[in-house]
Amino acid sequence: MNTLKTGVVVVAALFSFTCLFSSAAVASNTVAGTEEITGKEIQNKRTGKETGVKKKHCGKKEKSVITGSIEQRRTALQTSFRKAGISQDEINELFSDERIEIYHNIYLSSVPKEGEKKKKKLSYFDEEFGLLKPESIESGKRIMAENKELFEKLESRHGIPANYIVAIIRVETNFKEYLGEYGVFNALYTMAMLSKRAKRVQMASRELVTWVKMCKQRSIDPFTVKGSWAGAFGIPQFMPSSYVIFAVDENNDGIIDLYDYPDALASVANYLRRVGWKTGDEKRMRRAVYRYNHQKAYVNAVFAYAESI
Repeated sequence: MNTLKTGVVVVAALFSFTCLFSSAAVASNTVAGTEEITGKEIQNKRTGKETGVKKKHCGKKEKSVITGSIEQRRTALQTSFRKAGISQDEINELFSDERIEIYHNIYLSSVPKEGEKKKKKLSYFDEEFGLLKPESIESGKRIMAENKELFEKLESRHGIPANYIVAIIRVETNFKEYLGEYGVFNALYTMAMLSKRAKRVQMASRELVTWVKMCKQRSIDPFTVKGSWAGAFGIPQFMPSSYVIFAVDENNDGIIDLYDYPDALASVANYLRRVGWKTGDEKRMRRAVYRYNHQKAYVNAVFAYAESI
């Protein structure tokens, strides 16, 4: 932890990909405000679009597929960097760094070898994940007890009960146990280079631009921070855009460190409130958690754990 704080100002999604915000939001280093922001409003703030009438589509939406060589994608990514105000010298320095790497295993690991059965995706309720095991429940209760005053303050300020904040931390990183082993820069770079889904490529490119600008503002080496295969990092697994919009310096030490419990827990509470959480209204509560990670299974896991501690 001390090494992280001194070497880099660690700044932490979720695994679902939070929609990106505009370059202006990054440049101004926007952090938590006091108003409630709906998911649509957040999207509009990031894209600069006005709220309009959503078009209805019949049937299942088709996922757009993107093609192009790695060199073509790399060129497009560098263009995005220039449009975001990153100088050509800085771009050249980044893309010539010997630490830049594409994690081919992220995409190859999902393809079974000849004669091998495809591995079943681990469920939040599988024995291996251990979500509702006695020791897992006890860990959550201990976190609540050890941070009792902080949770009381957060509930008073944001209206988020402690057990739901703790549940998200448990599902995301099992209380710091699994923080991720992939460099944030390279994880996002890999997705931008290898994903076949257009939306993911676009998201990864924008998040990568956000990450580089954020690191530049804070004098962080963008290659040093590690996180998930998707580029999420810290105890609450925030994407770079989520950090800029929602992360807060709870302990007032001048550093928003999402590997430190006060900042991490407060940032989760701030996120949930600003995307519409309302205690007692289960529909809005579930919708807010779904904004954190766009999986119904994830929402069910968070609620199951929260109700068990």
